[in-house]
Amino acid sequence: MRYLIRSLKYLVYFAVIFILIVGVVYMFSSQKLAGLSFVELFKEGSLPKILLFFVVVAAFYPYLSFQKKEMMLDSVASNSDMLDEVMKGFGYVRENPGQGAASYVKQSAYQRLTRMYEDRITFFEEGGHVYVEGYRKDLLRIISMINYRVREANRSEGEE
Repeated sequence: MRYLIRSLKYLVYFAVIFILIVGVVYMFSSQKLAGLSFVELFKEGSLPKILLFFVVVAAFYPYLSFQKKEMMLDSVASNSDMLDEVMKGFGYVRENPGQGAASYVKQSAYQRLTRMYEDRITFFEEGGHVYVEGYRKDLLRIISMINYRVREANRSEGEE
């Protein structure tokens, strides 16, 4: 169900962006003076093709943009402070203080709005492993930082 909601949100998002861009082009077009209407900017029969394109892109976008990855952590609870610190550095705040799980959302209301409130990053335990799930672009940065922190902690423990 969440996948369908994300697809619909992105369909609306892409349509709004498209209409805004075409609207700006239309407003600054010299052809507007010749009596050309907004709909006449498109070749006859092209609007259904454009809509179909947006539907296909919106259907696949959540699959490509949201991921679930395994982390090399003992547990969420034992690394809670480090996770909070890393996520705060990326502009996230903790959403729920659950056992064995932690979810974070963007602190900025503007950033949440631009991501259509699909900004949640969730750490959870499943089958003895720790997983993180969320927006792919952010996950790559967050995982890199957490792995760096874990390596640094292991290195400092080895020196003692």
